[in-house]
Amino acid sequence: MASIAKRGKNYRIMVSLGYGMDGKQIRKTVTFEPPENVSEGKSRKLAEAYAHDFEKRCRGVTDLGENMRFYELASWYYAEIAPNVLKGITMRNQQQLLNSYILPALGHLRLRDISTARLDEMINRLRREGAVLTSYAFIDKDTVPNGQRAPTARKAGISAALLTNLSQGGRVRKETAEKISAALGKSMKEIFVQTEGREGLSPATVENVMGVISAVFRVAVKKGIVEKNPVLNTTPPKRDQYKEKPFFDDGQCKRLLTILEELDDRQFALIVKTFLFTGLRAGELCALHWNDVDMDTGTITIRHTLTRLDGEYFLSTPKTKSSGRVVNIPADLIADLTAHKLWQEERGAAMGASWKHIGQVFTNESGGYHSRSLINAKFQRLLSQHDLPACRTHDLRHANASILINAGVPARVIADHLGHSSTKTTEDIYAHVFAASKAKLAETIISALKGEFMDASPDGVSGV
Repeated sequence: MASIAKRGKNYRIMVSLGYGMDGKQIRKTVTFEPPENVSEGKSRKLAEAYAHDFEKRCRGVTDLGENMRFYELASWYYAEIAPNVLKGITMRNQQQLLNSYILPALGHLRLRDISTARLDEMINRLRREGAVLTSYAFIDKDTVPNGQRAPTARKAGISAALLTNLSQGGRVRKETAEKISAALGKSMKEIFVQTEGREGLSPATVENVMGVISAVFRVAVKKGIVEKNPVLNTTPPKRDQYKEKPFFDDGQCKRLLTILEELDDRQFALIVKTFLFTGLRAGELCALHWNDVDMDTGTITIRHTLTRLDGEYFLSTPKTKSSGRVVNIPADLIADLTAHKLWQEERGAAMGASWKHIGQVFTNESGGYHSRSLINAKFQRLLSQHDLPACRTHDLRHANASILINAGVPARVIADHLGHSSTKTTEDIYAHVFAASKAKLAETIISALKGEFMDASPDGVSGV
């Protein structure tokens, strides 16, 4: 039972929760301050009622308490709870958000001091100046003269316009600076100067930050550590639910296929073609094994996604429950995959023991898993070389969806094909494409009524 000791006008309440594994007694304390202008007897009764509720909250979780600080709760959550409910990569990403944005703002606070109003202030602060922006500028603006910018840009896998901007005093992120340095065969310190500033986080990132805080508090509520989750009533940052996705139009897709036919790297050409024909995510494509491909039925079964954590590749479950699916593939792609499998077998036989292949459809040079970032970088270089719009391999997924929408394929079928959880997701992401398709539908109806549809009946009157 909780003990109550009067300290001046207040009451000190202590609950004993037994002994820990180290032999030390576990005690949780709290101070109760009675309202003003009440009798001593009334104050005592209020303190006893408060002590009763406090003890109830303490029971069940002996190593945590209401007076603990947020960093203690978060440490417990990621040590004891998260490993059992989160994928490894998801847990790592959450901990990065925790260390970068959450602990600096909330880590020192007691749980009872983290209110909805305080979290709203945090949301606004993150939107204004949440991120430290590190950027890089040329030390010498003539580092890449005008005549060398196009070939340097192609080698670095960036646009020539970006190099021109740098030569005029512009700035780039670290990843881009590294690409340019590698293309020039120099270290970053030789050609770049680093500066730091602050910029606001995107609404999506702020929502992810709040999602991490909410996950920790949700378990705390479940375990009786706190009474409510302060994130639930916060005001999320305003954002467009979905941005319009860049993708190739039909003509650009046809041109891309023509370019792929001329590439010497046949595996890379097939990778890009597979992206375009199937709409797979990069992790899904890199995780494909030959036992996922059924040449007879012309289908690919999505069972895994490829994840890289701490430098090691491993297969994990698909992004969502609906991401596990069967995707139909056209006859042309079946033929290409059949030829690719034969080539792969011949390469393995030629390389012997140095061929480290465990059944993947697409591999690196030694037969291991292919890097999605390397595929994307190579794809962007290809687009730059042929003056095609700057896109990522993921944008081929959007091109695939756009082609299906314009072909009149039902939204439910497209959602299943892409692995979306609902047709609403598909319709929201591709709202602009559906709108254009509906406009074409209206014109099609008019053409049908004025043209061949009316001519279909000998007497000029159509049947129903």
